[in-house]
Amino acid sequence: MTDLEFIKSLITYRDKYNRDRLPENIFLYRIFSKLESKQSLKNKDVIIYFIGNQVYANYNTKNKYFYYSYYKIYSVLKSDFRHNNQKINELIQGMVDEYLKLGVVTTYCLFATNAH
Repeated sequence: MTDLEFIKSLITYRDKYNRDRLPENIFLYRIFSKLESKQSLKNKDVIIYFIGNQVYANYNTKNKYFYYSYYKIYSVLKSDFRHNNQKINELIQGMVDEYLKLGVVTTYCLFATNAH
């Protein structure tokens, strides 16, 4: 994605979901744009999203739940941007819809550091 495409998509995302949340969008985009994925060895219904050797999220293709990292995502949005649970889930849902194109039913915070 070129810088111009990124800016246009970010503006569209901001207008669609949270007009006043640009810094949060940039924080999340920097994570979501680097995510790699692979199927879990333990459960074929789970896709693991990671950067390097760090797990950031899991997606269960069967129940369509998206679990994201408490330590790498939730705690930053909570402490640095002072959002409540509902706002955080809205931001994550928007990013998942916009950038990962998953049919997510709901999002949950994942407390485990290395869940597969």
